[in-house]
This record gives sequence, C-alpha cells and structure tokens, in this order.
Amino acid sequence: MNRLSSVKILVSWWLVLACTLPVHAQEPVRPFVVRDDAGREHTLARPVQRAIALAPSLTELIFATGGGDRLVGVVEYSDYPAAARALPRVGSNQKLDLERIATLKPDMIFVWYHGNGQREIERLRAMGIPMFYLEPKHLDDLPAVFERLGRLFGTEAAARDASTRYRARLASQRARHAGVPRVRTFYQIWSQPLMTINGTHLISDVMALCGGENVFADQPMLVPQLSTESVVAANPEVILAAHRSRDDADLAPLRDPQAQSLAHWQRYTSMRAVKNGQVWTIPGDLIARHGPRILDAADAVCTALDAVRAAR
Repeated sequence: MNRLSSVKILVSWWLVLACTLPVHAQEPVRPFVVRDDAGREHTLARPVQRAIALAPSLTELIFATGGGDRLVGVVEYSDYPAAARALPRVGSNQKLDLERIATLKPDMIFVWYHGNGQREIERLRAMGIPMFYLEPKHLDDLPAVFERLGRLFGTEAAARDASTRYRARLASQRARHAGVPRVRTFYQIWSQPLMTINGTHLISDVMALCGGENVFADQPMLVPQLSTESVVAANPEVILAAHRSRDDADLAPLRDPQAQSLAHWQRYTSMRAVKNGQVWTIPGDLIARHGPRILDAADAVCTALDAVRAAR
C-alpha cells in the first residue's frame, strides 16, 4: 500500500468517527433583567460594552466592580481611581455635552438619581440611550449595587469580592460603635443657602453608624433648606461639613472651626458645638460619593464623634 492510499484510509476513518459523535447546538445567548433604583427593569442581551457614568461616585462603583474598562465617558471630578482621570469628559452632573455623549456611542448611561439635572436627563432620554438609575440610600444597600453592576458588566466575580470586603468592613465598624452614647449631630451640605440632609440620606446613615443622631432627620425633603435659627434651636453637639480634598494626604477629618464654610457659626456661642470647639470638616471626596469609600468617610465621621464623647 502506497503512502497516498494510507492517508486516504486515515481520513476516511476520521470522517466515520466524526459522523458518529453527538452534535451539540451552540448555546443561545439568554437575555437577562436587572432592576435599577427608579424601579425600572432593563433587559439586556449581553453585558454592557460601552458605558458613561454621570457622577464621580458611579465611576468609582463601576471600577470597584470590574467594569472600569467599559467606561468610555465620565463627568467632571471623576478622579478615582487614577485610571478614571484619563477618561473622556462629557460635562458635569448638571450640564452635559450631549453631542460628545452621542459620538461616544454608549449602550448604557449610569445616572445618579437625585444628583443629575433633570432637564439634562430629559434631553438625554430623548436620544433613546438606555439609562440605569442608581442611588443607594443606606449603607446596607451598597452590596446589592455591587452585585447588580457585576451582572450588568458580566464581572460577577469581581463584584462579589467587592461586596464581601465591604460587608466585612461594615460589620467591623458597627461592632466598634455598638452601644456608644449618642451625639446630636448637624451636617451642613451648603452654607448659602443653608442646607442639610434628612434621615433617609446615606450621610445620615453614616452618622448613625458612628453613634450620631441627625438633628434634622425628620425633615420631609431629602436635602432641606434651613434657617440659621432652626440650627441654633436644635443645639447640636457637633457640626460637620465637607472639605475639598486635593490629594490622598487631605483625606482626614479636621477640627476646623475657622473653615470658610463654617466660620459664620462662631458667633452662636450658645450652641454646644461652638462652645466646645466641635466643628469638623470631613473629606468631601469620601462623604459625598456613594461608593465603596463611603466607609472611609465613616471612619472620618466616627473620629469626630468619638472626640465629642471623649470631651464630655
């Protein structure tokens, strides 16, 4: 038998064998459904490939859960992690560059439910791009946010790891401050007009974690406007506000009665917070972002409230 005949016989045997093997059909891609914080269900045929985040906190959340390489656009102040600084800017949370957004061709835009300008959101909606709303209101909401983002981006393993680390750290912080004496706390969001947060805001949950009692928790609006007299009458033991962090060295709480945004309180010496020098600023890059680093913000708030208790 010559060599050519041998090759023909071998090929014939392989063809016979192949015909006897079972044939498996390719698994179809199954659509999946994820619900956002506006209660809307989004049905996707595949994970998100090109995303835009309309708040720095959303940028952090997406990176933390493994989807950072799918981000094609972010808003101003999206500076964490470092890789976010190189991403294209599409405006601010209040003023969007719709033309730039259109050219980036996102298949999903992530929106901060109460943080983005509604007029801008309506204009964005008219473009027909799917929008996924997120706004965790409690510290316990964040693990579910991580897991939903993992589902959206197909990065479930990274999201589960982030959720596990977060849950463990939150439990540790709760254990450290379980049963501590309460501290009457006023958090100033803005000075002119004077604004604070009510009890359903995530910052109020951070205060409670540290043993703080939000003196305006019962206000009906999420971010109510106040009179100076109402704060004086509430007589908080500590006043907190955010300070702008320039780099990682600034991510520490400061007892800072002369802080520009808080100096006006110094004339109201009848308030316990002023009389005892318990006026603090908290790193804004931490406290104002509803992402994984909110637990770093909790450490800063707890430092301030622990100082109040120690001085009693």
